Amino acid sequence: MTHWIIKQSHPGDSINEIIISSSEVKVSRDISTIYDAVSWFEKNALLKFKKGIKRKKLKKSAALKDILNIHNDDGIRDLAQLKRMGEDIKTGRHIFSRGIPSIKLIKTRDSQLLLFDGHHSMLAYMAAGRIYLEEIPHMIIMDKEKRYVDDKDILVFYGEHAKDIGDCNWKVKVINWQAAKEKQLCKRVQKNMGQLFCAVQKRMDFA
Repeated sequence: MTHWIIKQSHPGDSINEIIISSSEVKVSRDISTIYDAVSWFEKNALLKFKKGIKRKKLKKSAALKDILNIHNDDGIRDLAQLKRMGEDIKTGRHIFSRGIPSIKLIKTRDSQLLLFDGHHSMLAYMAAGRIYLEEIPHMIIMDKEKRYVDDKDILVFYGEHAKDIGDCNWKVKVINWQAAKEKQLCKRVQKNMGQLFCAVQKRMDFA
C-alpha cells in the first residue's frame, strides 16, 4: 500500500536552525489524493507530528526562485494582501494556516519542487527578502518508497481540467481559478517562482 510522507519544516528560535518533523499517511479509499492526505493530516496527525521534531543546522540549498509554480501571474490577484503579509514577515512573524505551513510542495519525478498551495505566502516571503526554502515554514509531500510524486497524482492540482491535459506534459500548463471556467487551464508563461515574483513585483510597483 502506498504511503505519503509529509515533512514539515520551519525556522527555529536560533539563527541557522530549522525544525523538521515527518509523518506518514496511508493511501486508502478515503485518502487517495494529496489534498486528502493534507486534510487527514490537519485533522488527525498534527499533535502527534510534534513528537518527531528534529533540530538541524540550516543548509541553504533550495532556492525559492527555482521552485516550479502552478499559477501564472494573472492568477495572483490580491496584491494588497501580499504586501501586508510581506510586512508581517519582516517583523518576524511566519505564515501558518490551521497550525501547519501555508506553503505546500511536492517533489516531482525529476526531483523538482512544485508549489501546489501557498503562492501568495511564498511570494510574500520573497518580497521580504527570503531566498531559500529552508528559511521559511513549508511542507513537502512525496511517496514513501519512490521519494517523489507520480505525474498522475500531480494532475489533481488541475481539478476538473486534468482530463484536458491528457498525454501532454503537465509542466506546460498552469491553472487560474480566478478566471472564467473555459479560461482556467492556461499555457505556462512564468517557468518558476523567480519569474513569477518578477512579474508580480512589476504589478506591485504600480499598484
